[in-house]
Amino acid sequence: MDVPLYAIALTVFGALYLGLEVFLLYSLMFALLSMYLYLAVRYNNLPDGYPYGGADTLLTVTFIGVTWGIFTLLAPKSPIPFVGNGLTYAAHSAVPVGAAIAITVVLLLGFIAVGAFVVPRMQNRGTGKAGEGNQTVGAG
Repeated sequence: MDVPLYAIALTVFGALYLGLEVFLLYSLMFALLSMYLYLAVRYNNLPDGYPYGGADTLLTVTFIGVTWGIFTLLAPKSPIPFVGNGLTYAAHSAVPVGAAIAITVVLLLGFIAVGAFVVPRMQNRGTGKAGEGNQTVGAG
């Protein structure tokens, strides 16, 4: 089991949902994003660089899901505040959640575009792989 991943998921979700009383949807989004960032930083070449097998990954995900379920049942609310106006379910928030989500989506799409298109070209530039302008046509 990936213990640091479990600890990150537990800490972020617990702090947001139980501590700060952030809506469940936003708590899950922030927790999953932080888990993804941990995996991207620690294991660059997923899935080849991930040192755990499928059974260990399934065990970690099961532990995370059960813990989040327990936290959801323990939080002081009725009914479960999945999503609503503002950021927290305790009081009205001054944070414009719609704008924050739109900015986050634009930044994530930019990050994905740079990671998918720009970084591979920069890495292939120094290797001299075919298809990057290194072939001569009709030489002879």
